[in-house]
Amino acid sequence: MENVKVKITTIQTVDEAGNEDIIELVTEATLDRIDEYFIINYDESHLTENKGSKTRLKIFKSKMIMTKIGPYSSRMEFQEEKSSSNLYTTPYGTFDLDFATVVYNYLLDEHGKGEVYVEYRINLGNAGENYNKLKIDIF
Repeated sequence: MENVKVKITTIQTVDEAGNEDIIELVTEATLDRIDEYFIINYDESHLTENKGSKTRLKIFKSKMIMTKIGPYSSRMEFQEEKSSSNLYTTPYGTFDLDFATVVYNYLLDEHGKGEVYVEYRINLGNAGENYNKLKIDIF
């Protein structure tokens, strides 16, 4: 296990005009290599209002699985041209979460350093569809 820094940039398209909301977090994380994939673990508690929330990224060359555990819990699997469904649990209730990965770029070196980039469409219950971009830098 190695200690690393992770920079997570999320860009959400918020309206039909293409306006975007950008959220950027930088945090300490742990990095493990298991066979053909990397595992990144980080705690969101001190970064966001999600006290007690932890995130695990399981990063393969062809896909990434993001699991959030805590008051806000979900599991999202990003694999290019694949759709998936899940439940999104919040302190306010549980919602259906549907998403489709449009772009998945794996740009990590053999040590797990570099970037993973994802573009995906997400539909949270009846709230409508959003287009999101997720960039994860590991250094």
